[in-house]
Amino acid sequence: MIKTVPVILAGGIGERFWPLSRSSRPKQLLALASRRTMIEEAFARACSVQSHGIKPLLMTGKRIAAPARRALAGKGRFDMIVEPAGRNTAPAVALAAGWVQKHYGDAIMVVLPADHRIQPPRAFADAVRCARHLARERERLVVFGVRPTRPETGYGYLHLGRKTGSCGSIAQHDVRRFIEKPDAAHAVTLCRSASHLWNSGMFVWKTSVILHEIRSHLPALFSLVRQASRSGFSPKAIRRFYAAAQSVSVDYGIMERSRRVSAVIGTFSWDDVGSWESIPRLYGGGATGTTAAGSRIFEVGCRDTIIVNRSPHALAVIGCSDTAIVATDDAVLVCARAQLPHLKRYLAAMKKCRRFPCRLF
Repeated sequence: MIKTVPVILAGGIGERFWPLSRSSRPKQLLALASRRTMIEEAFARACSVQSHGIKPLLMTGKRIAAPARRALAGKGRFDMIVEPAGRNTAPAVALAAGWVQKHYGDAIMVVLPADHRIQPPRAFADAVRCARHLARERERLVVFGVRPTRPETGYGYLHLGRKTGSCGSIAQHDVRRFIEKPDAAHAVTLCRSASHLWNSGMFVWKTSVILHEIRSHLPALFSLVRQASRSGFSPKAIRRFYAAAQSVSVDYGIMERSRRVSAVIGTFSWDDVGSWESIPRLYGGGATGTTAAGSRIFEVGCRDTIIVNRSPHALAVIGCSDTAIVATDDAVLVCARAQLPHLKRYLAAMKKCRRFPCRLF
């Protein structure tokens, strides 16, 4: 029987969660959505859908590898490929597909980013079973689509084609096209359309099928995978692979060009925990739209404000509106919520400053 191998993508730092996330403490190692870290949550999802006797494969960066091992110690067995450099998702997926095929033959890959919140677990496992059937029997590249609940400009969207079947309440559709992150007006239109879904960035496919598509659409990347495979995916071969690989997303490099893409519409709730704007969705808000997460917080007269205290100090927030305030042991962020999408830009500017105060804009 064909085996199911989960692949967890856990690269990147998650700078949009500064000051809580740092290069030494990336987002995947934070407990944002529950008492468990994001990578522990992803590992639990992976273990719930893997075949018996199979270990999940964790793709992660060299800065995250050691703390990820510590975070998952005692949780179960897994394999790991350490990426020496970030090259977006297509190289990671391609290398993982070659590695899985070499170790397990033609297998089903379930690709899971490590920074999602998904509830309930049983509904997610049901959707994976539905997607696995499509991938195995019809050799489709399957993406999980999610019904929009708001006009989100930070997500990509799927334009659905004809309905091709169902697994109980889980519908299957062809995908007509992928839509990049829209502007605000377009997002409102997409949110109201029954034929458009959020692109969750989670995928299911056979290794033989995704490698065929990589060979067709990214032939140079396919050649690099073959070279790494012939070298047994040794650390030296992996370094050579990433030194030569083009940085490209799997959506742009493969999915948008393929003619065999299907969507499975899960019944689970999903959130791409991507920035401080996720916190109100995870923790809810009061009558004034203010969310307070953490201890020793005094809040009065605030409206539509995000307050997070991960420091040992008392945090008093009075009369603020449309603001994000985050306190840690050694730093405090006070930012208008309208500026949160640009936080990475401001962090880059901060890194250029040798002393404070510093104004670059």
